[in-house]
Amino acid sequence: MELLKVRLKRNLRRSLLRGHPWVYKDGVERPSGARQAQLCQVIDPKGPLGWAIYDPQGPLSLRMVSFERKPPSPTFFEKRFARAHALRAGVRSDQTTAYRLFNGEGDQLPGLVCDVYGATAVLQFDGQGPSDFWDRNLITRWILAETGCKSVVEKTRGGSERTLVHLGGKATAAEVEILENGVRFTVEIEKGQKTGFFLDQRDNRQFVRSMCQGKSVLNLFSYTGGFSVYAGLGGASRVASLDVSQGAITLAEKNWALNGLPATRHQGLCADVFEYLESEGERWDHILVDPPSMTHSEAQRETAKAAYIKVFAAAAKRVNAGGELSLSSCSSHVSFDDFFEIIEEALSAARRKGQVMRVSGQGSDHPFPHASRELRYLKFVHLALDQ
Repeated sequence: MELLKVRLKRNLRRSLLRGHPWVYKDGVERPSGARQAQLCQVIDPKGPLGWAIYDPQGPLSLRMVSFERKPPSPTFFEKRFARAHALRAGVRSDQTTAYRLFNGEGDQLPGLVCDVYGATAVLQFDGQGPSDFWDRNLITRWILAETGCKSVVEKTRGGSERTLVHLGGKATAAEVEILENGVRFTVEIEKGQKTGFFLDQRDNRQFVRSMCQGKSVLNLFSYTGGFSVYAGLGGASRVASLDVSQGAITLAEKNWALNGLPATRHQGLCADVFEYLESEGERWDHILVDPPSMTHSEAQRETAKAAYIKVFAAAAKRVNAGGELSLSSCSSHVSFDDFFEIIEEALSAARRKGQVMRVSGQGSDHPFPHASRELRYLKFVHLALDQ
């Protein structure tokens, strides 16, 4: 069977050869007859360019895979898997048993995400195109043979009655326990957000641990209490975890107890963050604000920026004189430049000034292509506020 050929409408050769992984639908001549995502050969006026996943349905028509002459084979992809696994050697250890194994375009594995929780590997696909393209049997066999994982499952996105699909190996529990920097967490693989835990904040949680000795800490959008537990282990005098989900608060309290921390030093608050900040006047030594993504498209960017400014300003008003503020965004549509503008506007609205003590992003197991800085999606900024 002859492989599909897709022609570029614009001169994108230089950009793609430099490493940008995508071509949007307005950049290709739509081939007739293609109804499902599949491997294609990319053609431009100079001739064959490379190989890509062609998706006839999504906004990303092409996700580049290879620039070799021959189409990629199963062995080709296995080498990519091995490369990704080798790059995580410095992350995984007996003290850190959870990490991202495959990070999509960042590992030249377009649209493929795999997070490892102990002996369980959890797959997710970034949209229907990658889901249709990737060979689950190939991925599963390689993971079971080449990593310490004993089970491989797929976490399907919304709209499906069954969210966890067993792909191979032993059956896995809906909840698993992991270690991260020696800290213990229970991860709800089936019910939790994304694959179950936000692994990308690992390094930032460790930083927060070093900054909390003797301080009162409020963790907004706390989810299952990752930052809260680290603050407690860092010697915080008291910690409050606030989230709109009671299930998340319950698990945060469980994770707190799992690490031997006294219940009297932690308070779980099930509330809307915006309502809480508007109604409560209590002040804290350190407030963390790590909201879910407020925009999923470029069209929502300005609305999202306004929402970030509002919540960051409200939080800044609740920080004690000389206290600290940790701010984060996981939206790829908000750049680092945007984020600093947001912080500037928020502190101005709160009539506060700050010293930036840390600027960081996702951990090393979440790499991104050097030619696609928009995939450096996570922003984390820690500030010491004025006296």
